[in-house]
Amino acid sequence: MNGKPEVISEREAARPSTPGLGWEEFSRELVEFFASIKLAMFLFIALAMTATIGTVVQQGERPEVYIQEYGEEAYRWFVRLGFTDVYHTWWFTGLLGLLCVNSLTCFYKRFPAVWRSMRQDKVNVSLAFIRNMKQRAEIPVAAPQEQVAERMAEILIEKGYRVLAKHEPGEVTLYATKGVMGRVGAHMAHLSATVIVLGGLIGSYYGFQEFGVCLEGQTYHIPRGNFDLKVDKFWIDYYENGAIKSYNSTLTVIDQGVPVTTKTITVNDPLVYKGIWFYQSSYGDAWDRIEVARINVKDKATDKVLKTVDLEWQKETSVDGLDLKVTLTDFVADFAFNSTEKKVFSKTIEHANPAVRLAIKERKTLEATPWIFYHYPDLFEIQGSKYAFELVGYQPKKFTGLQIAKNPGVNIVWVGSTMIVVGITLSSFIYHRRLWAKVIPEPNGVTVHLGGTTHKSQIDFQKEFAKLTQRIKTLDA
Repeated sequence: MNGKPEVISEREAARPSTPGLGWEEFSRELVEFFASIKLAMFLFIALAMTATIGTVVQQGERPEVYIQEYGEEAYRWFVRLGFTDVYHTWWFTGLLGLLCVNSLTCFYKRFPAVWRSMRQDKVNVSLAFIRNMKQRAEIPVAAPQEQVAERMAEILIEKGYRVLAKHEPGEVTLYATKGVMGRVGAHMAHLSATVIVLGGLIGSYYGFQEFGVCLEGQTYHIPRGNFDLKVDKFWIDYYENGAIKSYNSTLTVIDQGVPVTTKTITVNDPLVYKGIWFYQSSYGDAWDRIEVARINVKDKATDKVLKTVDLEWQKETSVDGLDLKVTLTDFVADFAFNSTEKKVFSKTIEHANPAVRLAIKERKTLEATPWIFYHYPDLFEIQGSKYAFELVGYQPKKFTGLQIAKNPGVNIVWVGSTMIVVGITLSSFIYHRRLWAKVIPEPNGVTVHLGGTTHKSQIDFQKEFAKLTQRIKTLDA
């Protein structure tokens, strides 16, 4: 700074220089880490363990299910670790993301070199290069150089090779290659894993899967699609021996108040509208309504049955000769009472403690709405009435269980699946083979120096190479 040369002390001069870790070295180490086999094995093991947890522990169940099976303490840990919804946890997504990075990094690291190797037309090779190959032969042929070169090219083309030739003073070099796509197949299959995982992640975060219990004749709004779905009909087909053959639902899509499409769905034959799939999943007896109930009307004093009537759902029925009108208003399959909200509900979907609620009009003066229990007919008495009511049977109303799902990543998964099938097919049945030949003049003809290589199926290539050698020997005929 002052115009004089800087002086470096002996201590500073003797200090060894330590090269820093530059961006090039850092990026190289990063690529090596993400492309490592060890990382891939760790990710596969971790994903296998996670999938095992997701299989053993039921996913998406209500808290009471886990508490009943595993206990409260275990349930709290399940919630903390995400075991109740494994496939939507941040750490499972992270494992899949790392697997994608690993796969893409391997592709980035290895495929460009393979592609350049496939695209290069290596005609300019030395004689020493051919002599050092594993499959090699020196074949004397008593024929002119041009004739031998042309006939060899024809033979190789017949066998499916693409042939390039280079004429130089004193020699002719031939380069033949086939099965280039066999080298691409393995990398395509490798890349397909990333595509499938990507499609799965998109479907997991932007799709949904729900279960709907639907009754015949009812219309339901599908908020995720902004349209309505009407269940026109549900029925079960049976074999002659009484076994269930199939269960079916006829559905109509109503969009903007207009029926758009109608389809009868069965198992594995869904209805699809606006990317939302409606699968026929199950069926069962509804727990909140029935079609008809059979009631005995008894004289309270003598316990004698006066009338037996069949009550249709929410339809008022007059009982002849008794000045009595009865309506079946409610039903629960497994009776329970919420004392806080003062509400009756079915605590399970099983018909364990069925009960019906009646609206009774007697002598135009008494009105009552009692619950009548199938298993406990004398549980409650209707004050002021001279009748007792007994539930002796009922016909449940069947519901159709629909699996409702949307998966925007399914097309991507199909692309990835196609890639893996094509890649494995190419890799398994097509082999990249390359041959080099130098036709060098000799006093009594030419010597063909032949060499070849393949990246797979060495035994088959040895047989092909031997047959090719024998054919070349006959070119002097």
